[in-house]
Amino acid sequence: MEGQPKKQWGVTSAISEAQPAAKDLELNDQLVETLKRNNNFETPEGTQNRVKVLAHFQRVVEELVVRVCRRKGLAQSTISSAGGKVFAFGSYALGVYNPGSDIDTLVVAPRHVNRDDFFDDFPKTFRELSAAEDITEFVPVREAYVPIIKMVYCGVSIDLIFVSLQACSSVPRDLSLTDKNLLRGLDDTGMRSVNGTRVTAELLESVPQVKAFRHATRAIKLWSSQRAIYGAVFGYPGGVAWAIMVARICQLYPFACGATIVSKFFTLMGKWHWPRPVMLKAIEEGTMGLRVWNPQIYPADKSHMMPIITPAFPSMCATHTVMPSTKAVMLGEFTRAEEIANLVVAGKKSWSDLFERHTFFTKDHKYYLSIVAACTTKEAHDLFSGLVQSKVRILVKGIDDSAIGVEVARPYVKYFERVHRCHTEDQVDRIKQGNMDFLIPDDKAPSNAATGKPVNGDNSDGLYTIYTTTFYIGLTLSEDSNKQLDISYPVSEFKRYITMSDTYDQQTMSVRVIHTRNYDLPADVFVEGETRPTKPVKEKKKKHSSKTAKRSFTEMDPNDSQNATAKRRQSEHNGVATPTPA
Repeated sequence: MEGQPKKQWGVTSAISEAQPAAKDLELNDQLVETLKRNNNFETPEGTQNRVKVLAHFQRVVEELVVRVCRRKGLAQSTISSAGGKVFAFGSYALGVYNPGSDIDTLVVAPRHVNRDDFFDDFPKTFRELSAAEDITEFVPVREAYVPIIKMVYCGVSIDLIFVSLQACSSVPRDLSLTDKNLLRGLDDTGMRSVNGTRVTAELLESVPQVKAFRHATRAIKLWSSQRAIYGAVFGYPGGVAWAIMVARICQLYPFACGATIVSKFFTLMGKWHWPRPVMLKAIEEGTMGLRVWNPQIYPADKSHMMPIITPAFPSMCATHTVMPSTKAVMLGEFTRAEEIANLVVAGKKSWSDLFERHTFFTKDHKYYLSIVAACTTKEAHDLFSGLVQSKVRILVKGIDDSAIGVEVARPYVKYFERVHRCHTEDQVDRIKQGNMDFLIPDDKAPSNAATGKPVNGDNSDGLYTIYTTTFYIGLTLSEDSNKQLDISYPVSEFKRYITMSDTYDQQTMSVRVIHTRNYDLPADVFVEGETRPTKPVKEKKKKHSSKTAKRSFTEMDPNDSQNATAKRRQSEHNGVATPTPA
């Protein structure tokens, strides 16, 4: 009706309320077709499989709750009504999942079942109620910022987190988490766990057009994955954070189609006045003693570099892991994407150009750090690799915070799992330092690897089997660094966090950080069509006296007794091995 105020989406008025023109709709059709060519939509069969998987998890959770309650001697009436519920959130609940997407899943239990009960009892209960061949990965990570079990079941990747509602003695299947009173009594970990489900519901209510939001979010998720800037564990925005950013652009252009949202996204996010937060609604003041994001009160909140604030109470920062290096990488990617998007709109490029694969291994860096997590058993490897992954950003932040001549330390968002077989302990040590001479195909791994039993030199064939997971950090050196770097202190701190963990077992686990040149990178980090860097041929130079020769970055060894800084600051043995040619 005339005279009524227009609805405002978000905390400010819209930039434009223009309807999409015919050209905009044509660009949107082209965008959707490009997404389809990139296998960005799940098949009906795949969707049905996901529904089946979630139904199975619901049955397992209800059985888990019953078992824990019985073990604690609770009354049968309490056990019968205890319940338990599985919530899906993230990309699946937002309707932007693809065949390769995981399902973010929250297990909600009544107060009788705590977090320790879940991590102690769920693995056994799940395995008993599931076919062994359907479980191809199962990795609990208790010590993560949000404790999680990562698994693959029936071909679907699952990220499973847990919360015990202290306000509830019963969790029925029709429970909704929209009621704030359900948050009473939760600790910080519980709040972080339950927040994702509440955020998903609020997010969908915050956008003017769900269809445009979904098209744009699919595009941004694909773009960020292709450009290797997706994943909170490594210091980039995760799926929810990217979705909130897209939702904010939708609010500023409430009638725009998906293609327009994508184009505006890169322009606005690239020029955003960070650390001004991206918010979908005004932050609700804290009640019930719950902490709400507030940089004026909390120093930790003030340190957030690119704050993306969740819309559900209590508001939190979804990008607390962003560091100077990852921020710099993202700003560079925003600039690149804006240039391409403008050319797409002008008809000079296609959407496929936007989604070109990154050049992390082929062009972006000359120097890398290879973080090799090695174990002597498959069971230990599954646990340890998750622990090391959760700590990689500690090393990146340590390098960022140190004035050691590194302009950008860029963590790669994927890891590489390998299996090796060798004959001697010396060869084992070489493997732990990144040597690839003893690599075997995954299908040639010992048949008992799946049981989790050790496969060491005690085997009848007298061979050692070593399982490794390698993470990579690309280094861009400062112009004035002269390649004189000492990263011993950040490395020692990184290793200290790992070795202090209850998960760490010195007998079966080790972690090494190795300097690696681009031409020494293993072949399996490159995909078909990529050109592997080659070692440059240098002209011979006159030899200098050993007393005056300077050592290059790749020759620096933090264990060197001549390294005064390492000697002064390190409290335990730690080192960065020199690179081993792959």
